[in-house]
Amino acid sequence: MIKKLIFLLWLFGFSFTYSQSERTIDSLQSEIIKFDRQKEKSGRTQFTLQDSTKCNLWIELAMVFNETNPQKALLITQNALDLSSKINYRKGIALSHNTFGKIYNGKADFNLAIKNITRAIKINAAINAEENLADSYFTLGQSYLFLNNYTLSLKNLNIALGKFQKLGKTSKEARIYNNIAILFGKLDNRKEELRYYNKALGKLKNDNSNYGQNLKNTVNTNIGNVYSDYKEFEKSNEILRENIDYVVKHDKINGLGLIYLRMGVNYMGLKDYGNSLAYLNNALTCFNTVSNKSGEGDALRTIGEAYYTMGQLGKAEEFTKKGLQLSEQIGELESIKFAYEILAKIYSKRGDYQKAYESQVQYKKVSDQMFNEQISSKLTQIQLSHEFERRQQANKEKQEKKDAILKKMAVREKRIRYIVILSLFVLSIVTLGVYVNLKRYKKQRNIIEKQKGQIQNSLQEKETLLREIHHRVKNNLQIITSLLNMQSENIKDATVLASLQEGQSRVQAMSLIHQNLYQSDEIDKVDVENYLRELADYLTKMFVGNSKNVKVRIQTSNIKFDFDTAIPLGLIVNELVSNAFKYGFQTKEEGNIWIKIRALNELDYELKIEDDGDGLPKDFNIKNSKSLGLKLVTILSKQLRGNFSVATKEGKTIFTVAFKDLKVYQSA
Repeated sequence: MIKKLIFLLWLFGFSFTYSQSERTIDSLQSEIIKFDRQKEKSGRTQFTLQDSTKCNLWIELAMVFNETNPQKALLITQNALDLSSKINYRKGIALSHNTFGKIYNGKADFNLAIKNITRAIKINAAINAEENLADSYFTLGQSYLFLNNYTLSLKNLNIALGKFQKLGKTSKEARIYNNIAILFGKLDNRKEELRYYNKALGKLKNDNSNYGQNLKNTVNTNIGNVYSDYKEFEKSNEILRENIDYVVKHDKINGLGLIYLRMGVNYMGLKDYGNSLAYLNNALTCFNTVSNKSGEGDALRTIGEAYYTMGQLGKAEEFTKKGLQLSEQIGELESIKFAYEILAKIYSKRGDYQKAYESQVQYKKVSDQMFNEQISSKLTQIQLSHEFERRQQANKEKQEKKDAILKKMAVREKRIRYIVILSLFVLSIVTLGVYVNLKRYKKQRNIIEKQKGQIQNSLQEKETLLREIHHRVKNNLQIITSLLNMQSENIKDATVLASLQEGQSRVQAMSLIHQNLYQSDEIDKVDVENYLRELADYLTKMFVGNSKNVKVRIQTSNIKFDFDTAIPLGLIVNELVSNAFKYGFQTKEEGNIWIKIRALNELDYELKIEDDGDGLPKDFNIKNSKSLGLKLVTILSKQLRGNFSVATKEGKTIFTVAFKDLKVYQSA
């Protein structure tokens, strides 16, 4: 639940200093005292550009203090800005504003950060300080990333990347790749996320400097967080423990808090609540020390989630509300959304269905707001891309026109050498014809380009609207699931409760289809493997929970279906896996369920649901079965132009559905 926030907070676990060597607070303060004594000894009382050395020392000192005492870092940076202004040291003024931006980013005061970084960019551009300018664009990209403005974040990070590549600063390229990976992580694109983390490590392969080692630590910790998201909690903890000594040694309290926070989440996943609460409280202490409101909010909310899992609803509500209050202060929509989601669960479990419903509505409201902001960002990116292409086309046409004129001038000069009067006459006719044709061609080209632009814009708008429809349908289906879940807590009749759970699982199966469609790069295709993993995880929690050890194994890859095929296929899998959970392991405490889909050719596919459970009754016959689920599977199989069969082999019960890709079938 907190994965995106933890990834993003790692932006601030690694601070950039203007010196490649790590210097201590004592050594920097000693240099400042030494500078003042030399100035006093020389008898110089006026402020001059010689004092720029002191400005730079103050800025470096502020960045060291930023990890342990951000408030003191702000005071030192203000001293650097005041002195730089007195001596008209423009580079120092820009560095001071950029340092303010980094400190405010760490304190989650992102609007103040953007204000200061924008000033730094303006000054650095004016004085041609390319490396400092690149660093300012990078810091600005971080601010927008935390505010979920992915368009402006990626735009500024790419500007910084281009400048660092031009300057040959490979370690700073790696720093940007780390942030781009975080951006893709927030967009749930794990493939691109891991690709950019590995690109960052590749850039740092031969970098043994303090700067490079610091950044390697950050990237490796982020990779540990990815393992946590995939529920490989022990492997994640193993990676994170390796980095604790490093952040402690280098006094990076913010980074230590982030590691503790993630380890607390991992232990919660392992159901070791004692260690989970210990690490979460340590994380809260770290964030309090450096005044990181964002981290405090995450820690408080996660402690609330731990207490909810333990069944201590009073403490769960108390800590979740505290975390929500901090998140609302700084406007972190993701954190606010997750807090309302936890509160809805708490109130539902307590039986306060009015508050549970109100919290669920707030969760949906914030979720829609975030989605609409993403759509707005995407439309902005589309507009920027369209404007760039338009300018490129205009420049191309201008150059082609120049080339054509030069060519005609050469032909005309050659003809003039031979026959002046005739050449001029012929040239006049040709020029007139070319002009008329060129004008006609240009007019037709403009019409075509305009129509092409309108079609492209229309397609983009329709795709965006279609994504919003899938998103809203998914949210409405989730509300239905939540209401069914609340209703089920008051039902004592086992038969009615089982029917209600079956209906709930069918609604969830359809909801996951819509979720995969609006998150997919291809709006009309469902990634079958990803969908099956999410559905299997949901069904395992619903039918097994912690009572048995039944593992679902999925065997399929690179298969995608459109909406018409994915919906009936998802319902078939839901019915057969649910059936296996309910009846296949009544006398067994552990076992396996296999979901296999393979392509026989471009049109035909085969689905197999296997389990090594109790097996079918000897007199079982599909045609005589009165099960609503199996009847539904039979009907859906026919809808997919296929058939449904069952067999027992080598101690396994095997349900087989042969079906067709309806899109390919209808186009054949």
